[in-house]
Amino acid sequence: MKTNQLRNRIITHFIGLTLLMSVLYGILSFVFAYNVEDRFFYLLLKDEQTTVQRQIAENVTPDPKLDFIKYYPSVDVLPIQVKLALQKTPNQREFSTGDGLYYHLHDMQPGYLVAEVSDHLVVRQFKEEMIYLLFILLSILMLISIAVAITSHRLAKQLLKPLDKIMTILDNAPVEKLPQDFAKQFKNDEIGTFALTLESALARIKAFIDREQNFTRDVSHELRTPITISQGALTLLQKTTLDPQQKELVQRINNAQLQIEQSLEVLLALAREEKNTIMPCRLLPLVEDSILQQYQYLADPNIGISINIDKKQLVTANQTQLIILLNNLIGNAFKYTVHGIVNISYYDNTLCISDTGLGICDTLRNSVLEAGVKGKQSTGLGQGLNIVKRLCEQLKINFSINSNSNGTAIKLKFTKK
Repeated sequence: MKTNQLRNRIITHFIGLTLLMSVLYGILSFVFAYNVEDRFFYLLLKDEQTTVQRQIAENVTPDPKLDFIKYYPSVDVLPIQVKLALQKTPNQREFSTGDGLYYHLHDMQPGYLVAEVSDHLVVRQFKEEMIYLLFILLSILMLISIAVAITSHRLAKQLLKPLDKIMTILDNAPVEKLPQDFAKQFKNDEIGTFALTLESALARIKAFIDREQNFTRDVSHELRTPITISQGALTLLQKTTLDPQQKELVQRINNAQLQIEQSLEVLLALAREEKNTIMPCRLLPLVEDSILQQYQYLADPNIGISINIDKKQLVTANQTQLIILLNNLIGNAFKYTVHGIVNISYYDNTLCISDTGLGICDTLRNSVLEAGVKGKQSTGLGQGLNIVKRLCEQLKINFSINSNSNGTAIKLKFTKK
């Protein structure tokens, strides 16, 4: 599905920035107007101070030139509102009273000049007109911003059109076939360079996939033949006269042969990402079959086993994949338990396999599910738990592992059907 999130975000941010700048401009306009007004009154008081000081020097009764400015020789004779306000905030030089009057005070030391400026507050008188004017300016700016945004959107659409074309090529390509030879459709610019690089990367991916598919096909063909031949030979051998020890050895070989065949089927299915049949199957027989395949550990008197699974318990899975999964997990539980017990239980749709071994070392706990990762005591290739993880992902089984020095517990939570 195509989206225009990048273009829409550019336009949204552009309009939002314009709106923010307009609001900030309006606020700064009011701050500037109030500061200019206050500065104007301050300069008027400074000018009157010069006049009053000259009159005092000439022993003339101080009389400011402006009628809204009065001279008071001491704080005691100040208007009561100004006097009270000055007592509360001695350093304040602007006051407003409850009756709506505004005063500016100038300390002459001695004496005070007080300007009652209620009728001369230009900003307050024209505040509504200023807001209206700013609103008009904001509207004009927003219209200009929208126009520029629409133009930018069209320009962005034109500039990003080659990227849309690349997305269409990738979206329409069949799953089994990666697109090739599409870079020549684009101009020799940044987009063309990107298309060429992408085409080269897809070609390398296709070559890798082809090698993997060929390998999977060759393995499937080359291994099935000797497995079939050896299975036939085992079948004939079982029909001959054998002593008890030979029968036991042949049975072991037959079990290993079956395990190889099952593993081959599952691993090839994983490599081809095939969807296998998933259906309800009885869990206990599969667990018992997996335990019997650990025959080399069952005779060890130092290792015990506890199974707590209802014989009628069903789980939804592919039976072949599940037995491979159980073989890896139960085999690990036996393999890494020197003294103790292997517990296998099922409750609340969860199969728990725990042991009392040494546990997974701290350095491997975060990477133990990765391919090729194994501990020092492992004699395998480090693929078992990675295969388990991939099988769980394919079977939609929630896989968790908890390990410490007292042992390892693995939980498989099956999906309810």
